[in-house]
Amino acid sequence: MAIITGGLHGRARGNVNGIIYGAARTRFGKVVTAREYVVPSDPQTAAQVIQRRKFEGSLYAVRHLGSTLWQSDFNRSIGQLPGFQSMMSIILENTDNTFVLAAPPDTPLGNLHYGASMAAVTGVGAGGDVDLTWNAALGLNGTAADVVEVFGVRADESSAGIRGGVDFAATAIRSDAALVVATGSSGADWIIGIYFQGAGVALGLLSECHWFAVTSKA
Repeated sequence: MAIITGGLHGRARGNVNGIIYGAARTRFGKVVTAREYVVPSDPQTAAQVIQRRKFEGSLYAVRHLGSTLWQSDFNRSIGQLPGFQSMMSIILENTDNTFVLAAPPDTPLGNLHYGASMAAVTGVGAGGDVDLTWNAALGLNGTAADVVEVFGVRADESSAGIRGGVDFAATAIRSDAALVVATGSSGADWIIGIYFQGAGVALGLLSECHWFAVTSKA
């Protein structure tokens, strides 16, 4: 039912005989709105079903990557979207209608020097490993102690709406020039994101994030 506060000409809210009362902000301040209640349709078209499953898989991955990864570093990386929506947008836009994720274009997080020779390949050590190598040159604003941040999203879904996402517990600095990442999944197809977080005089700076399609060691 509707509730009217302040007398006959107060602010109604709720439902009266199929009329939904609400509120909206205008240049004249907050005003009362009214609209007819319409039962939403759900035709379950093929396109809708596909999009919903893509959304479910992306949401699962983003939640498992964790807010410590995307909340700050990916804030406004896609337009003016906050970190969560930015990461969701990246994964959604690069998932095809067979629910396979491809490596996205580079994501601009900041102007910290990245370098042009980063590589991610199948590991040569233990099962599940991925090997990273890069040029340790500092460029205009990098430091030898800049931190390498590595995370991964599964290219495929393990089941409907379930897409793995991991902020890998692997650490390295720019001067190391190499890192072995233990993904925990042998022979799995991953889309891996790699970027630098500034240290020392570069503290607070971020590089762009580069994405790589790679299969972990079987």
